[in-house]
Amino acid sequence: MTTNSESYSLEEIVADHILTRLSVKSLLRYKCVCKHWRDLIKSSNFIRKHYDNESTGSRKMVAKFGVDYDTEPEPTRQFHLYLLPDNIYAGCVPRHQRIYYIDGLSDFRDIHGPIDGMFLIEKGHFMDNIRFAWWNPATKECRLIPSAEFELKETFCDCCRMLGIGFDKTNQDYKIIWFRTFFDEWTTHLHPKIFTALYATKKDSWKYLEPNFSHECQISVSKNFTYHNGVYHCIASSKVICDKENVYSVLTFNFETELFGKMPGPPIPDIWRRIRENNWIKVYKLNPPIPSHWPCGIWEYDKYIFELLETYTLVFYDQNAKQATNLGFDFFERLRSGWAWPLDYKESLFPIPLRTENPTEQDNDEYFFRTF
Repeated sequence: MTTNSESYSLEEIVADHILTRLSVKSLLRYKCVCKHWRDLIKSSNFIRKHYDNESTGSRKMVAKFGVDYDTEPEPTRQFHLYLLPDNIYAGCVPRHQRIYYIDGLSDFRDIHGPIDGMFLIEKGHFMDNIRFAWWNPATKECRLIPSAEFELKETFCDCCRMLGIGFDKTNQDYKIIWFRTFFDEWTTHLHPKIFTALYATKKDSWKYLEPNFSHECQISVSKNFTYHNGVYHCIASSKVICDKENVYSVLTFNFETELFGKMPGPPIPDIWRRIRENNWIKVYKLNPPIPSHWPCGIWEYDKYIFELLETYTLVFYDQNAKQATNLGFDFFERLRSGWAWPLDYKESLFPIPLRTENPTEQDNDEYFFRTF
């Protein structure tokens, strides 16, 4: 006869050593097996164990947005997600698997993250039509979040924006920090105005912060690779008037304390590594022998992703091997007027908090990608 302790032990083995190794797609199906499995797979403890399981490691992902001018009867705006193999080797073109595709997009702009397998997707270009949504491509959950309203003078014109996402461990809350830079049309462009807003998912609202940034501060795009241990980092530059040179620093934002910080930055544009709070060591100078290119991101320690400007081809450059390898997306040449994002991705069951138990028609990815 089986005792309760033996029965519990068996359930524990099934949960910790079998179910945590399965894909999200399989687990979503197994939620229908019985009520016990449904409750187990939905529990926060199981979701964290599944995500942290080493057997379900992260994968290399490429997100691509572009306009296909060869479609009939008119060009279509498309968004693609591809998974690549666990390991990529110099000189060997990797195989890729498309896991998401949608066409007929409206004004799609950016994808941020991931964090715990979730992304923040962005649409809109002008100050009055920018919208964001949380998105988990593994579970197909999507949630539109409220707009942020900035109080601006009529003469302000939109210049640039910088955004980071992170997790507040104390409050178990996903947050967004958003920097908006504006210029006054009636003054010189030497004195931009930076507005900063913070979004908390649990409160489902924005609040406005006032960091002590210099008027000459210019915040740079971070390429989604600068969030670590609850802190978001971004490069900023300020022009020293006397010698007309840019001075670089690293701005930080702690999602738990909601405090800003600043540290001296390394010289630009070589590859540097920070070893202590304000000390940097030069790793090497990156100068790949490839045609005209644009940097897209970094994989691992010494592999860099570039997009060739003439052909829209994605290549990765192995610094140690001194070799550039085509990633195999040659058909991207027809997806012009777009962008590509190389990402480290690990699928997850983490749910996106919804405003109510019953999502509205706006809380789905197709609505977000194709509307506004």
